[in-house]
Amino acid sequence: MRGALSSFLPGLLAGALGSMGLGGGGVLLLWLSYVGTGQLTAQGINLLFILPVGAVGLWLHRKNGLVDIKAALPIALGGLIGLVLGTGLAGWLSNKILSKLFAILIGIMAIRELSDPTRRCAP
Repeated sequence: MRGALSSFLPGLLAGALGSMGLGGGGVLLLWLSYVGTGQLTAQGINLLFILPVGAVGLWLHRKNGLVDIKAALPIALGGLIGLVLGTGLAGWLSNKILSKLFAILIGIMAIRELSDPTRRCAP
């Protein structure tokens, strides 16, 4: 039970953050890396996790009138092309390199967030 609970809580946090559009997948990837899951496996688990969370989040946000389909379609198209390219690249790179690239990305995001504490999100 302890193992299930220690996996459930990060999943709960990641799901809550993901449903708000705040990057729950990043939390899940960090947790999976922390517990020793290989980077490529962690990315695969994360992608499987995102499907139901994203589907429910999309349904709820669309129901509340918060989804602009015309704006989302070009982004989704770019995302699909990036998915194909990124999956090919991830399969070619080693877990060690993927882990380092992920750490660099997290570091850049942290620096960006900390560098301008007065920055606001658009209403």
